[in-house]
This record gives sequence, C-alpha cells and structure tokens, in this order.
Amino acid sequence: MNKKVTSLFALAALVLLASCGGEGNSISSKIEDSSSSAISSSNTISSSSNKASSSSSKSSSSKSSVTSNELRTESGLVVKFKNNGATIDSVTWGSTKIASDGFTVGRCANRIAGGKFTLDGKQYSLTINNGSNHLHGGNGSGMYSWRGPFATQDWTKVSQDASSITFSFHSPDGNNGYPGNMDMTVKYSLSEEGELSIEYTATTDKATLCNPTNHLFMTMNGNTSYSNINLQIDADNYTPLVSSLPTGAISPVENTKFDYRSETAFRSNESYDDNYVLNGTGYRKVASMTGTTSKIKVDVYTDRPGLQLYKESNGRICLETQMFPDMINHPEFDSYGTTVLRPGETFSSKTTYAFSKVD
Repeated sequence: MNKKVTSLFALAALVLLASCGGEGNSISSKIEDSSSSAISSSNTISSSSNKASSSSSKSSSSKSSVTSNELRTESGLVVKFKNNGATIDSVTWGSTKIASDGFTVGRCANRIAGGKFTLDGKQYSLTINNGSNHLHGGNGSGMYSWRGPFATQDWTKVSQDASSITFSFHSPDGNNGYPGNMDMTVKYSLSEEGELSIEYTATTDKATLCNPTNHLFMTMNGNTSYSNINLQIDADNYTPLVSSLPTGAISPVENTKFDYRSETAFRSNESYDDNYVLNGTGYRKVASMTGTTSKIKVDVYTDRPGLQLYKESNGRICLETQMFPDMINHPEFDSYGTTVLRPGETFSSKTTYAFSKVD
C-alpha cells in the first residue's frame, strides 16, 4: 500500500474517532446532567422533609426527652412529682412556685362523723384521727399521719412518657376500718396549653367508700401572702358546718363570706375549710384563682359536685374537688351522687388545673 493510501486511511480513522468521541462525551454529559438533576431533586425533597422534621421537632421539643417524675411545657411550666403519696411535689413557672405538696387523699377525703357509717345493713367503725371524727382515710405514717394512708405511703410508678405519668396503689381489706381490697390509679397529664389533669380510677372486691382528691396547695404569687389574690367559685350554695361537720342543710352563699360567684379579692381575714355545692353537672369549669402580682391564673375543671376551699397558713390555698363531707351519713345529699363503690364497678373521675398567663 502506497503512502498516499495509507494517509487516506489514517485520516478517515481520525475523523471517525473524533466523531465517536464527541458523541460519547455528549451522551456521558447528558447522563451526568440527568443524574445531577435527580440528585438535586432528591436533595430538594430531603431538604423539604428535613424542614418538616425540624418544624415538628421544634413544636415538640419539650416532649423530646423524659425526666423521671417531671413534666414540662415549652413555655416553662414545670411539674415535679413524688412516688410518696403520688404527690405533685411542685408546680413552677419561671422563677415562681405557684403550687406544691399536692398529695393524694383516699379512700375517702374529708370527715366522717364519729368514724362510723352503715353500708348494706352493716356498721363499720373507722380510725378516729380528727377529734372524734375520721379524716382523709384515717391514719397514715410519719409526721403527716393526718393526711391518711394514700398520702403518706409510696405508690408504684406504672408508666411515664413526655406528657403523662401514672401511679398505682393497693389498699388492703380492713385498712383503717374500710372493707374490701381497693386498687387505685392516678394518672397525671400535662398539655402544652398548661392543663394539668388528674384522672382517678379505682376498683374493689367488697362494697366500700371511694372519694379521692388531691390536696394541692397553691401560692399563685409565689409568696406567703394572701394579698393580690382573686378568687371565683361557680357555686350558689354551700354546706353549713357545726363542729367541722355538715348539718345536712344546703344554704345560699349570698351575703356570706362564701360568695365568690364573681371574681373577688380573696378575703384574707376569713378562715376557710368549707364545702361548696358546685353549679352544673358533668365535667365543667368550676373555679379560678389569679395572682395579680405574678399574672398567673389557674382555672379548675372537674366532674365532682363539691369543692373544698381550705386556707392554710403561709399564704397557701386549696381548691379540692370531691364529694361532700360525711356524705355517707346524709341521705339528703344523695341527689348529688354517692361515695359508695361496689365490686364490678370502676370508679373514675377527672379534675384539671389549667394554668395560664393573664394581662
């Protein structure tokens, strides 16, 4: 083959190689562009997903971790608990302690005259621990024995998550004179809106009495003064007392120290350990209390017919939701419900303390 022909073949090969190389680069470029576009699209979706996840995490950041025996909100409301008495140990908002020492009372809150009651034709005698009467389920243990066995013994913590905690307690047959083995649970829940709910359930294997409450002491301004406290209780009537026991009468609050039907400055010179006959039925708002210095308010919701207003020393006020005192011995109170719990039944009740900031 002469040099001329060889040169022509070489030139043709170069042209063909150049053509193939260009097309290959073009295809490769298209694939890379397509791949790049897909990765970019994937990154966009991932970024969007991350934003949604970030937003979700932010909205529930206060629920992302669990501290034992503690519930909190993003706004800084912190509720701490103790196993002893299934107690609300403290409620703080920022630097203000607005409530504390909320122990559970049972089996039967408040007083029973002479520690005696008759159920299904049989008379029972309970522990006498308040003068000549029975108080808060009888004797507990330790220096606060008067608070009763439910309040002074350790409960079992059943469960806890970021928004709730549940305790259980077993009261044996014959404890402080009560018939039947009773098992009770108390579930506390805290919403982001500041609603601290208490849900009670109880069962028994013999007919017995069941009237639990929480004895939460509130100091809405975080101090030991009764000044700058406003109170409102939705009750037209109360149950008058003689020697700390109800007479069986239901009397109007009008023109008495008990009239808090509209928001009123707390009457700090008066003493209170009295039961209100709440208006309405079912789960509803029944009271509110505001610290005008702290600008913190609590609204009380319950399904119970009664509320015990208790004023203690050191600026502490209790709004205890419950059945009426000595109800088992007053058939005239029967239209408001019963404190009797029987086998096969499940007692259930709910009370909420809803905390908020006001102007």
